[in-house]
Amino acid sequence: MQNSRYQKVEKFYEVPVFIAVVLLIPVIIIEYRSSGLKEFANYLNWGIWVVFLLEYVHLLILSENKKDYVLNHKLELFIVIGSIPFVPQGLESSRFLRFVRLPRLLRVLQLFRLAVVVAKFGADIKAIFNSRGLRSIVYATIFLIIFFGFLFFVSEPEVETFSDGIWWALVTITTVGYGDITPYTTLGRIVASSLMILGIGFIATITATVSAYFLSNFGEKQTTLDDVLIKLEKIENEIEKIKEEKNE
Repeated sequence: MQNSRYQKVEKFYEVPVFIAVVLLIPVIIIEYRSSGLKEFANYLNWGIWVVFLLEYVHLLILSENKKDYVLNHKLELFIVIGSIPFVPQGLESSRFLRFVRLPRLLRVLQLFRLAVVVAKFGADIKAIFNSRGLRSIVYATIFLIIFFGFLFFVSEPEVETFSDGIWWALVTITTVGYGDITPYTTLGRIVASSLMILGIGFIATITATVSAYFLSNFGEKQTTLDDVLIKLEKIENEIEKIKEEKNE
């Protein structure tokens, strides 16, 4: 069992690591495409890697048993070492680099890193998905998006593809409303109104459930063994005071 400080730091890193994971997705997309943002993506990639490095090193320092920590976090160590966004100078044009295609290998490791970190949040995602009948609501919401997307595609002549209908339904049900696709016919407006009325309840329920989960898990203080011992010591002191008062 780790000490309370280790647990607090581990919990603290959940948010920056999650943000790093989210930022990793556009970085990978930019690197795979010929884009003028590659230099920016490179700096961002370094920042993401530093977050992973800080988390690993910080928790290693606070760990009571360093050997057990390394053995239990071999995958994280491999990702930190193997996915460093750095190509040694002089290897860019070497035969070895051409053979193994190191830049592509690094991208694969980044995807691997993304999968591992997302897996770390798998338990939370699973708990949210299974809580308070949320699974049925999510399935119903997906059905509404597909069904009303199809109805909108059929009712609106301006909508050329079924995927555009799905996109419109998703934007409408989430109340984003980009305005790139809008209903012009009476039938299309009826479909849109029906989706708005039905969908707002589903989205509100999903939002409320997810918010309640995070508030209950991150808003409350986690009770540790040290906290219990402190409380027991206070109770013992109170009992001693009561005994002393009775003896007097």
